[in-house]
Amino acid sequence: MSRVQNRLHGPRSAGRSSGLIAALDIGCSKITCLIAKRDPVGPERFTLLGGGCQQSRGFEAGSITDMEGLERAIRLAVEDAERQAGERIGRVILGVTGPKLVCRLVSAQVSTGGGTVDARAVKRVQLAAVSKVAMKGHQILSAHPVAFRVDDQDGVRDPRGMHGQRLGVLVSAVLAPESVLLNLIECVGRAHLEVERLVPAAIATGMGTLIDDERENGAICFDFGAGVTTAAVYMNGVPAWLGLVPAGGAHVTSDIAQGLGTTFAAAERLKTVHGVTDPGAPGHAERIDCPKLGDDGRLHAARMPRQDLSNIIAPRIEETLEILLGLMSASALKKVLPRRGVLTGGASQISGLRDTAKSVLSMPVRLGRPINADRLGEGFANPAFSTAAGLLTYHIADLPDALRASAQVGAAGMAGDGSIVKKAFFWMRENF
Repeated sequence: MSRVQNRLHGPRSAGRSSGLIAALDIGCSKITCLIAKRDPVGPERFTLLGGGCQQSRGFEAGSITDMEGLERAIRLAVEDAERQAGERIGRVILGVTGPKLVCRLVSAQVSTGGGTVDARAVKRVQLAAVSKVAMKGHQILSAHPVAFRVDDQDGVRDPRGMHGQRLGVLVSAVLAPESVLLNLIECVGRAHLEVERLVPAAIATGMGTLIDDERENGAICFDFGAGVTTAAVYMNGVPAWLGLVPAGGAHVTSDIAQGLGTTFAAAERLKTVHGVTDPGAPGHAERIDCPKLGDDGRLHAARMPRQDLSNIIAPRIEETLEILLGLMSASALKKVLPRRGVLTGGASQISGLRDTAKSVLSMPVRLGRPINADRLGEGFANPAFSTAAGLLTYHIADLPDALRASAQVGAAGMAGDGSIVKKAFFWMRENF
């Protein structure tokens, strides 16, 4: 068992009986904590009790840069959520983001002996696939079976009960550097919280934004965050591929600040209030307030055409989308990628971004907000909170998990064998 797995804490019986679930989304611009209670009869299977949001500090490009600053921001976000919910929490589902995440597609096959495919055969083939995923210094966060193959029959979603000689599987796994995960767990622990589960934030965003039809029949969730933009492909109801670009809304803001000679805060406001991604959109002749830094280092009033702002924003957005398109075209799933897109994330709210994405990606695109927005309330129903809401949805949905299935096979294989050599081999396979 890896050092990361040793630091994780599964749900206690007390936690299960109370039905409380807490999601913690640590992003480059904000930290969000949502506390919910399981609701078996509700359409979303949870009821939001409260939430908290704080400006992120000490977290950039998917890595911690200031442990104390990040710990303080986490504490404040959690305290706000606890105050609103009227409940105390001790553990969280933690979303992991950043450009250092890696997605790998692996396939494997096993013999069924010519009989009927049973649950154990399905677990064995998933174990065979997961064993190929290992990367030195990395920890697997998720591993979902995208499709199975029975003999020459491809695209099988559930092979149990089918007859065949060979059973194959395609697994999509997401990994993160072990050092990054250990530091995140340590920082959350300093805030007196235990991490119950680590989830790739981009995958959670897809679960929180895509409707059932999109997840089942195929869609791509484009999440424009502050520090990273991701494309999460869903097929057959599960995450099938993940692409990441180390650029996001904060980079657009930085471009504005540098290009206009103003502060980051003033640039952020300009982007939010007047930003447009289409330089040819109507209204660009309008002159807008644009405070600029003077020789004394202070902001001074100034005005400029709105088009000048658009001319700075558009190239960065188009470049980010073009890089994502290139990543998708180079992926192993390029021939079967869905042709439907959903935009979400804080930066997706820039005016005109949907039309720009539709043009660059050559696919129909809609703007997405959390699918459970009615349950989240007015304060958390916008695209900026899709990831935090998706962490709750992902955890409750309990998607097919090759990682868990392979762990069960490994544990069963060890249970009846006391051989020290075999135990040592199992330990080495898990740790190296």
